[in-house]
Amino acid sequence: MKRTSLTTATACVLCLASAAPAAADYSGNPLAGDNGFGVLIQSDATLGSTETEGSVAIGGNLTYGPGYNVALHAPGTFTAPGDARPTALLVGSRVDYAGSSPQGVLKVLSNGYVKIGDATGSSVLEQDGNTQDTEFADVNTQIVAQGAAHNSTPRIETTVRQPASSVTDTTGLPDLDALFATYRDRSTAIGTCDTSVILRDDAGNPLPDQTGFPAGTSAHVTLTDGETNVLRLTGVQLNNLSEIVFDTPPTATAPFVVDIDTTGTNGTYVWHMPNLAGASGEQAPYMLWNFSDATDITMADGDSLEGTVFAPRAHLTDVNPANIEGTVVARELVAGPLTEGSAADSVNAGEIHQFPFATEIDCGTDQSPSPSPSEPTPSPSEPTPSPSEPTPSSSVTTPAPTYSPSRPGPPSGFGDGHHRPPGGGLADTGTSTTLLAASGALLLVAAGMVLLGRRRRPKH
Repeated sequence: MKRTSLTTATACVLCLASAAPAAADYSGNPLAGDNGFGVLIQSDATLGSTETEGSVAIGGNLTYGPGYNVALHAPGTFTAPGDARPTALLVGSRVDYAGSSPQGVLKVLSNGYVKIGDATGSSVLEQDGNTQDTEFADVNTQIVAQGAAHNSTPRIETTVRQPASSVTDTTGLPDLDALFATYRDRSTAIGTCDTSVILRDDAGNPLPDQTGFPAGTSAHVTLTDGETNVLRLTGVQLNNLSEIVFDTPPTATAPFVVDIDTTGTNGTYVWHMPNLAGASGEQAPYMLWNFSDATDITMADGDSLEGTVFAPRAHLTDVNPANIEGTVVARELVAGPLTEGSAADSVNAGEIHQFPFATEIDCGTDQSPSPSPSEPTPSPSEPTPSPSEPTPSSSVTTPAPTYSPSRPGPPSGFGDGHHRPPGGGLADTGTSTTLLAASGALLLVAAGMVLLGRRRRPKH
């Protein structure tokens, strides 16, 4: 019966193991390949009436509101072949002047360059008129609607005189489609990382079931140094948190990853940002908000977001006046959208501050050895050779056996097929006879060993 029970238990363990999802085996910086851009959008983007401190890369069309600043603090780190300055604004396709605000001025600051992948419908101006006649003075470069005059709106204006040929030269530009294919794979892998963070209440007790906490819950987080700290929540659970308190802050050696599951709402998520107590711009480079399945995210309201938004499959709409302190990765972006169906002034959103993700995460599988459930250990009712047999009490000291020079090698052991003295006793080692005669306690031990030897004596 014990054999049957063990077999049944082993089968159950194997069934559970086979039903469990495969553990993640991802390590690295998920934003590797970003070329230093603070905003990376695979397709179209609308930039309303606020600013981003870093550079912006857009794979599709660009639409903009009455006033938006790009590269407020830095022009980025990517410089195209042959250019004298980094690319602060990259538009992979066209500028949509008709869809932009009629008063729209998008300023590219920090002496950064502009790249337009498809210049159809655009004019690039290097002088204060729309011709190259010498009566016009050289000016900082502007990109306006085809045939429009200098300083017309909507326009993109720079703080440097960039050659017109450079604006439309796409040589060596990043392949955003290929990059986003990689980002989606990384996001999916991170979405299978094991949860390691436990949310606790003010008293230090785990939140009930980690799933059923009500709206308005304040949660404490303690991070472990030397590992990637992963918290997995549904979108509903995240919105039920009014506050996340970091009892230990995220660092380069203790990054914090939040994986948000939106399958329950079919990939659509309206995000009400909790207060992040104990985290600021100093910790933002070590925080990642991963949306591996979301396709439509709206940042509606709440506190500033510390960390990178990693949503490579999602259309992201930001109408939260609070700031994002980190990189934004999304399939499409509307940051402070224009009123739907018109070219009216945009609704204001928060700024995007330059705090790029600056560490590596590691949620690889644990490679430490462990017993296999398919190889059960012997039952206690079925004795195994001597290593599992009880040893003599530690209160009895037994001298180590000595080996006779006429018999090289160690003495024969139990069950090895060697000849034993008649009666099934122990082979003479030169000390055993003296010991057996010297101590009654040892006689009891020897008797037990004799019985063991008889039980294992080969049959003739």
